[in-house]
Amino acid sequence: MAATKSTFRSAVYARLDNPLVSLFCLGIRVAQLVFALGSGISYAIELSHGHTSSEFFFSQLVFAVTIITLIIGAFTFRSYRLTFVVESTICIFWLALFGVFYQIYLSGNELQTQYEGVNLRRTKAAVWLNLINFLLWLASAIFSTVMCCAGTKGAMKGKFEQRRERKSRKDLEGAAEMEAGVFHEGPRGSRQESLPLYEEILAASRA
Repeated sequence: MAATKSTFRSAVYARLDNPLVSLFCLGIRVAQLVFALGSGISYAIELSHGHTSSEFFFSQLVFAVTIITLIIGAFTFRSYRLTFVVESTICIFWLALFGVFYQIYLSGNELQTQYEGVNLRRTKAAVWLNLINFLLWLASAIFSTVMCCAGTKGAMKGKFEQRRERKSRKDLEGAAEMEAGVFHEGPRGSRQESLPLYEEILAASRA
């Protein structure tokens, strides 16, 4: 049986076949969905109560991007070629969201007028959910980066194996031609065949 050629996708699949890796992928996606819903719904409730500052709209943007990414990832194969770029971007979004609302509600500074009237308990809880979301997407981005590196390494290995196979095939063809006593065409286009040693001696003696 011929060995399977190594490619980017085959290298990724080889690691995803590990039960622990598959469990990690499933677990982190479920956690990302749950905590994103917790944070996004909390801010959506405040928006519905008339708190229309730009920070709350930004929270819904981050929430929407996260949910769309999770939905697309659930119904498509994750090639991991550029996945780490998307996940790193979402990671930065959650970090920015955490920083913004931490500064508003947890820094100890006096609340400005546009941020008053919210449910402080729910809003403060949402701030920590933002931090958890950041950590989850950070772990996911690191994992995707590792998978991308593994896939790239597998693709390079596959190309090296193909070049080595082509070289081996040419060497075998050359050896077969030498055993058959056949040489390539000369500069004048005539085929030349090797003569056995005794025929060469006989031809020389007749000359």
